[in-house]
Amino acid sequence: MFLCYGGNRLLSHTMAAALAHDSPKYRGSLICCNPRTSVTDRSPSSSTSGCVSADESYDSNYIPKSIANKKLKIHSSATKEDIEKAINQCKELILNSSQCSDERKWLVRYLVELRLRLEDLKDNEGQTRVKVSIKGHHFEQQVNPNNRKQYCDHCSGVIWSIVQSSYICTDCGYLCHYKCIDHICRVCAHVVMTEKGEFDMNICPERGLAAQDYKCAECETTLTFKDSWNEPRLCDYTGLYFCTTCHWNDQFAIPARVVHNWDWEKRYVSRLAYQMLSIAWSRPYINIENINSKLFSFIAELEWVHKMRKDLEWMRRYLCACTEGTTLLSPLFVQLGDVNKKYSMSHLQAINDGSLETELTELTEVCRTHITNCPLCSGKGYLCEVCSNNEVLYPFDSGAIMCEKCNSMYHRGCWLRKGQTCLKCTRIDERNKSTEKENENLHSDYDIDKFVDTSIGPLSETI
Repeated sequence: MFLCYGGNRLLSHTMAAALAHDSPKYRGSLICCNPRTSVTDRSPSSSTSGCVSADESYDSNYIPKSIANKKLKIHSSATKEDIEKAINQCKELILNSSQCSDERKWLVRYLVELRLRLEDLKDNEGQTRVKVSIKGHHFEQQVNPNNRKQYCDHCSGVIWSIVQSSYICTDCGYLCHYKCIDHICRVCAHVVMTEKGEFDMNICPERGLAAQDYKCAECETTLTFKDSWNEPRLCDYTGLYFCTTCHWNDQFAIPARVVHNWDWEKRYVSRLAYQMLSIAWSRPYINIENINSKLFSFIAELEWVHKMRKDLEWMRRYLCACTEGTTLLSPLFVQLGDVNKKYSMSHLQAINDGSLETELTELTEVCRTHITNCPLCSGKGYLCEVCSNNEVLYPFDSGAIMCEKCNSMYHRGCWLRKGQTCLKCTRIDERNKSTEKENENLHSDYDIDKFVDTSIGPLSETI
């Protein structure tokens, strides 16, 4: 009997160790198993307190100081009357707040969440909530989850889809148990990146645990390097420390390292940073000319793509004015032919592996063929004034050069032969000079001083 009990006990410990080792919170860690994080270590927040401004994107419990004592938070079990009262109070605060302030941004988003919460109460009538809006997330209940194993982003536990209900955010992909929905403390990554509108271009801006008051940057769990069960983990993107529940040792390429060093090595990031980078991967947020213009001379492929983007910008002006040419404006053309000259991480990755070069070559050849053969587009070409050749020149031709002042086109050889002097600009300058001389002569002909006798004194002296 004792042997049987001991065997079952050993089996249960083995299963617990296997489950703990399989948990994402110990991914890449030397620890095989550890006890679940105590609930008292976490700081559960209300279901509608996660609205933040762009400056407080990583602080999930941020509330503007001016309204911190207004007691706007409501509990997850709040009734319809409580929510309606909070909505009216929030409306008054919005009207009294200053325009475009962080306080008003927080209140507007909080008001939206309150109204969505009120609609859920009216529609569900005590039933299981199908849609939930919390901290910028827009959760929907998973009806047919996929077969792969899923983990809760709040507690890092396994989601057993057969016996447990779960929610997923339609914006950032945040997953959580039904029981964890009212206690999440992470702001929606889609909201954070939309408000910031750019990547953090500082390479791992680490500030240390003391700057975080020795707490996790997300859930505020106490952190110390002496605790091997809950080791502090550094996020290479934000430079902040997280607990093992909020940092699963996910790896991602860091935009700052790519732009400054062209370093594509993946590094450990937190769950919030992983979702932020995944969402913004295809968004054109990076202006290399302003951040690191030297990268063009260092990466030949990037310099070539940058030149092709300038050609696409000129081609777009021809194609937009042609009814048949608008059909050539593919999504890639629209992205890279834009005048803002920004790149996304997906573009830079395609440049690194060489796939974008092939796509751009095919795209420019198709557009060039249409412009040169189309009667409407080719009629907007230029002729070289120096050699008087019948060859039609375009701004995107490699053998042509454009005057920056008057937009006249010349062959490069003709331009150098004339000493890099534009004939049209020369004629304009001569015409302006002759016009000025004519105006001076006209003014001198009607100069009133010639008709006044200066030898006669003032009228008072004459009298």
